[in-house]
Amino acid sequence: MGIFRGAYLQWMKLRLPWRKDVYMGTDLDGNLYFERLVDTYRSRRHVIYRKDLALSEYSDKVIPIQWQAWMRHTRHRIPTLADLNQDIQRQEQIADNVQKLAAKEARLPISSEDTTKHSRTRQPRFQKSTPGESFQPGNWAPAATPTASGNKTGSTKRRHDSP
Repeated sequence: MGIFRGAYLQWMKLRLPWRKDVYMGTDLDGNLYFERLVDTYRSRRHVIYRKDLALSEYSDKVIPIQWQAWMRHTRHRIPTLADLNQDIQRQEQIADNVQKLAAKEARLPISSEDTTKHSRTRQPRFQKSTPGESFQPGNWAPAATPTASGNKTGSTKRRHDSP
Protein backbone atom coordinates (compact mmCIF):
# COMPACT_ATOMS: atom_id res chain seq x y z
CA MET A 1 0.00 0.00 0.00
CA GLY A 2 1.37 3.38 -0.95
CA ILE A 3 2.04 6.20 1.47
CA PHE A 4 -0.72 8.39 0.05
CA ARG A 5 -3.26 5.57 0.02
CA GLY A 6 -2.44 4.68 3.63
CA ALA A 7 -2.76 8.31 4.72
CA TYR A 8 -6.05 8.64 2.83
CA LEU A 9 -7.50 5.51 4.46
CA GLN A 10 -6.41 6.70 7.92
CA TRP A 11 -8.16 10.00 7.25
CA MET A 12 -11.28 8.07 6.13
CA LYS A 13 -11.30 6.20 9.47
CA LEU A 14 -11.92 9.42 11.39
CA ARG A 15 -15.50 9.74 12.58
CA LEU A 16 -16.08 13.33 11.62
CA PRO A 17 -19.54 14.86 12.12
CA TRP A 18 -20.06 15.64 8.42
CA ARG A 19 -18.91 12.22 7.20
CA LYS A 20 -21.59 9.64 6.42
CA ASP A 21 -19.40 6.63 5.57
CA VAL A 22 -16.56 5.61 7.85
CA TYR A 23 -13.78 3.38 6.52
CA MET A 24 -13.48 0.18 8.58
CA GLY A 25 -10.88 -1.96 6.81
CA THR A 26 -9.67 -3.86 3.75
CA ASP A 27 -9.30 -7.49 2.83
CA LEU A 28 -6.41 -9.21 1.06
CA ASP A 29 -7.92 -8.47 -2.36
CA GLY A 30 -8.02 -4.73 -1.67
CA ASN A 31 -11.78 -4.39 -1.22
CA LEU A 32 -12.74 -1.47 1.04
CA TYR A 33 -15.35 -1.89 3.78
CA PHE A 34 -17.38 1.01 5.13
CA GLU A 35 -19.97 1.56 7.80
CA ARG A 36 -22.67 4.20 7.48
CA LEU A 37 -23.81 5.50 10.82
CA VAL A 38 -27.54 6.11 10.80
CA ASP A 39 -30.00 7.08 13.50
CA THR A 40 -31.63 3.67 13.55
CA TYR A 41 -30.66 0.87 15.89
CA ARG A 42 -28.27 -0.70 13.38
CA SER A 43 -25.62 0.76 11.11
CA ARG A 44 -25.42 0.07 7.38
CA ARG A 45 -22.35 -1.69 6.07
CA HIS A 46 -21.16 -1.90 2.48
CA VAL A 47 -18.14 -2.79 0.37
CA ILE A 48 -16.40 -1.03 -2.49
CA TYR A 49 -14.79 -3.67 -4.70
CA ARG A 50 -11.23 -3.19 -5.86
CA LYS A 51 -11.91 -4.82 -9.22
CA ASP A 52 -14.61 -3.73 -11.60
CA LEU A 53 -16.78 -6.80 -12.02
CA ALA A 54 -19.66 -7.43 -14.34
CA LEU A 55 -23.03 -7.24 -12.64
CA SER A 56 -23.48 -11.02 -12.88
CA GLU A 57 -20.12 -11.69 -11.18
CA TYR A 58 -20.95 -9.99 -7.87
CA SER A 59 -21.69 -12.61 -5.23
CA ASP A 60 -20.88 -13.57 -1.66
CA LYS A 61 -17.90 -15.59 -2.83
CA VAL A 62 -16.03 -12.46 -3.94
CA ILE A 63 -15.36 -11.34 -0.36
CA PRO A 64 -13.93 -13.44 2.51
CA ILE A 65 -16.28 -15.13 4.94
CA GLN A 66 -14.99 -13.08 7.87
CA TRP A 67 -15.98 -9.85 6.15
CA GLN A 68 -19.32 -11.35 5.11
CA ALA A 69 -20.04 -12.09 8.77
CA TRP A 70 -19.09 -8.53 9.73
CA MET A 71 -21.30 -7.06 7.02
CA ARG A 72 -24.28 -9.13 8.20
CA HIS A 73 -23.74 -8.03 11.82
CA THR A 74 -22.97 -11.57 13.03
CA ARG A 75 -19.37 -10.67 13.78
CA HIS A 76 -18.85 -7.60 15.92
CA ARG A 77 -15.05 -7.37 15.67
CA ILE A 78 -13.55 -6.22 12.39
CA PRO A 79 -11.46 -8.97 10.73
CA THR A 80 -7.74 -8.26 10.74
CA LEU A 81 -5.24 -9.17 8.05
CA ALA A 82 -3.84 -11.78 10.50
CA ASP A 83 -7.30 -13.42 10.67
CA LEU A 84 -7.53 -13.52 6.88
CA ASN A 85 -3.98 -14.95 6.51
CA GLN A 86 -4.73 -17.59 9.14
CA ASP A 87 -7.85 -18.63 7.24
CA ILE A 88 -5.86 -18.95 3.99
CA GLN A 89 -3.30 -21.15 5.77
CA ARG A 90 -6.13 -23.30 7.14
CA GLN A 91 -7.61 -23.70 3.66
CA GLU A 92 -4.20 -24.67 2.25
CA GLN A 93 -3.75 -27.23 5.05
CA ILE A 94 -7.15 -28.75 4.26
CA ALA A 95 -6.27 -28.94 0.55
CA ASP A 96 -2.98 -30.71 1.43
CA ASN A 97 -4.84 -33.18 3.64
CA VAL A 98 -7.32 -33.91 0.87
CA GLN A 99 -4.49 -34.60 -1.58
CA LYS A 100 -2.78 -36.91 0.94
CA LEU A 101 -6.01 -38.85 1.50
CA ALA A 102 -6.63 -39.16 -2.23
CA ALA A 103 -3.10 -40.49 -2.76
CA LYS A 104 -3.53 -42.91 0.14
CA GLU A 105 -6.83 -44.21 -1.24
CA ALA A 106 -5.32 -44.60 -4.70
CA ARG A 107 -2.57 -46.85 -3.29
CA LEU A 108 -4.98 -49.15 -1.43
CA PRO A 109 -5.99 -52.27 -3.38
CA ILE A 110 -9.70 -52.70 -3.87
CA SER A 111 -10.86 -56.21 -3.07
CA SER A 112 -14.02 -57.74 -4.49
CA GLU A 113 -15.30 -58.27 -0.94
CA ASP A 114 -15.31 -54.52 -0.32
CA THR A 115 -17.25 -53.76 -3.48
CA THR A 116 -19.92 -56.41 -2.86
CA LYS A 117 -20.35 -55.40 0.74
CA HIS A 118 -21.13 -51.81 -0.11
CA SER A 119 -23.06 -52.32 -3.33
CA ARG A 120 -26.80 -52.20 -3.05
CA THR A 121 -28.88 -55.16 -3.98
CA ARG A 122 -31.49 -54.49 -6.59
CA GLN A 123 -34.87 -54.44 -4.96
CA PRO A 124 -38.09 -54.96 -6.91
CA ARG A 125 -39.71 -51.74 -7.94
CA PHE A 126 -42.97 -50.74 -6.33
CA GLN A 127 -45.88 -51.40 -8.62
CA LYS A 128 -48.42 -48.65 -8.42
CA SER A 129 -52.00 -49.88 -8.46
CA THR A 130 -55.39 -48.26 -8.31
CA PRO A 131 -57.61 -48.91 -5.28
CA GLY A 132 -60.09 -51.29 -6.97
CA GLU A 133 -57.62 -53.10 -9.20
CA SER A 134 -56.95 -56.11 -6.93
CA PHE A 135 -60.55 -56.55 -5.70
CA GLN A 136 -62.07 -60.04 -6.08
CA PRO A 137 -65.85 -60.14 -5.38
CA GLY A 138 -66.00 -63.53 -3.66
CA ASN A 139 -62.97 -63.04 -1.38
CA TRP A 140 -64.22 -60.14 0.69
CA ALA A 141 -66.19 -60.56 3.92
CA PRO A 142 -66.86 -57.90 6.53
CA ALA A 143 -64.83 -58.27 9.69
CA ALA A 144 -66.70 -58.69 12.94
CA THR A 145 -66.07 -55.71 15.13
CA PRO A 146 -66.08 -56.03 18.91
CA THR A 147 -68.69 -53.93 20.68
CA ALA A 148 -68.82 -52.29 24.08
CA SER A 149 -70.71 -55.23 25.68
CA GLY A 150 -68.19 -57.78 24.41
CA ASN A 151 -70.60 -59.37 21.89
CA LYS A 152 -68.66 -60.05 18.69
CA THR A 153 -71.58 -61.02 16.52
CA GLY A 154 -72.61 -57.49 15.80
CA SER A 155 -76.11 -57.70 17.40
CA THR A 156 -75.91 -55.19 20.19
CA LYS A 157 -78.57 -53.41 22.14
CA ARG A 158 -78.60 -49.70 22.02
CA ARG A 159 -79.44 -47.62 25.05
CA HIS A 160 -82.53 -46.11 23.49
CA ASP A 161 -83.88 -49.53 22.38
CA SER A 162 -86.51 -51.05 24.63
CA PRO A 163 -85.86 -54.52 26.18
